Amino acid sequence: MKKLIYKISVLAISGTFLFTACTKDFTVQSPSDSVPSNEALNTVSSLGNALNGVYSQLRAVALYGRDFEVSGDLQADNTYVEIKNSGRYLAQYNYSVTAADAVAGEMWSAAYSGIQRANQIINSTVTTTGVASIKAQALAARALLYFKLVNIYARPYTDNPTALGVPIVLTYQPYLLPTRSTVKDVYTQIVSDLQAAYKDAPGYVNSVTFSKYAIEGLLARVYLYMGDNTNAKAAATDVIKNSGFSLVSAGNLATFWGNPAIQTNQTEVMFEVDADVINNNGYDDVAAIYINGYQDIYASSQLYNLYTSTDVRRGLILPGKTKSGAPAYLVNKFSNALNADKDNLKVIRLSEVYLIAAEASLPGDQTSAQTYLNALMAQRDPGFQYTSTGNQLLSDIINERRKELAFEGDRFYDLNRLKLPIARVANPGAIPAGQGNVNLNIPYSDYRRIAPIPQAELQANANIVSQQNPGY
Repeated sequence: MKKLIYKISVLAISGTFLFTACTKDFTVQSPSDSVPSNEALNTVSSLGNALNGVYSQLRAVALYGRDFEVSGDLQADNTYVEIKNSGRYLAQYNYSVTAADAVAGEMWSAAYSGIQRANQIINSTVTTTGVASIKAQALAARALLYFKLVNIYARPYTDNPTALGVPIVLTYQPYLLPTRSTVKDVYTQIVSDLQAAYKDAPGYVNSVTFSKYAIEGLLARVYLYMGDNTNAKAAATDVIKNSGFSLVSAGNLATFWGNPAIQTNQTEVMFEVDADVINNNGYDDVAAIYINGYQDIYASSQLYNLYTSTDVRRGLILPGKTKSGAPAYLVNKFSNALNADKDNLKVIRLSEVYLIAAEASLPGDQTSAQTYLNALMAQRDPGFQYTSTGNQLLSDIINERRKELAFEGDRFYDLNRLKLPIARVANPGAIPAGQGNVNLNIPYSDYRRIAPIPQAELQANANIVSQQNPGY
């Protein structure tokens, strides 16, 4: 990582960021939310500016700005790319990703850039009032990025905790050549960071700031991905009972998703990445890939048909046609592509916490699982309640995760942690998923279920060359 980590570290303390690839070309200049290289992080003010830079990095197109959400659904069974497209995410849909793939490379690079930004704050020696809260937010951001990295580039914790994960870099070391740590070690670091962040986290201020219970919600997610249902349920139920957050009601769901403003009322969204009038990704915004822009990607009929006619979430998907004229379902969950104020990018919502509590209650407490699941259903499909038990109840919870979190980038990683096959349908007007649509069905054992270590990283770090994922 010598060359790559050095570049990342320089980016982490500069005010100008340049990302280039065959599918993206944009420059973001953010002197107001970054720390210039000649300014030491030795005051609360400078640390605050650096924290703004961390939050800004999460908005990168390669991270929550688009790639995280899109790849997490497109590689699963929720979306597809139509024939008349702009050339984006074709390899992700048809499973032809290589080590040279731009998306896989940019997610890696942008995530480590965000981690290095966070490291600058975490390692600061400033101890005055206000620093603990700033460091807590940086710890949460670092944990979040490591969580995404280890799920993208490594097999799930539930498969083999001792398998290779991703390199752990916790300090600014421009000439470091790290090897990959184990999946278990990465998760240990994630849990440690979130626990430390929770301890010193600020109280709730708004939806674009890491607060105490948003961090605990993320911790519940991490425990669930580890298969640690006991701790996942404990964290989730604490959030539900004590956070003060409430589910958005059925009658307000459309308004909630149509509103691009920062939230301050503790309704539904616990943490999201801000994309405002000044700081946004323009035409490369996540909304534009679905509707009112490139409009390359559509909801699968398989997903749309899961929603009943009385399910308010169905209204976030619009029946229509692809650009080439095939019948299709347009994703309107992010409806502000043409507005100056773009859609904020949801990271953790209370709905997911209810679903975590439901899943983590099984197998031993089916009554609680039904209670948490049906509390969500009362605000999504009023009048419908689940009465299933056993394996069917677990299947119903996973199905509701798919419906509730659609287009937010979770589906692929849920299928991975549960070791489930990907079984897609052929949608009218879709590009082929490999020759003869051979890649519509991808078993869990397929090596392509995890991304390759990027070629740029292999070229920069001799110590990781022998640790490429199998098959690449």
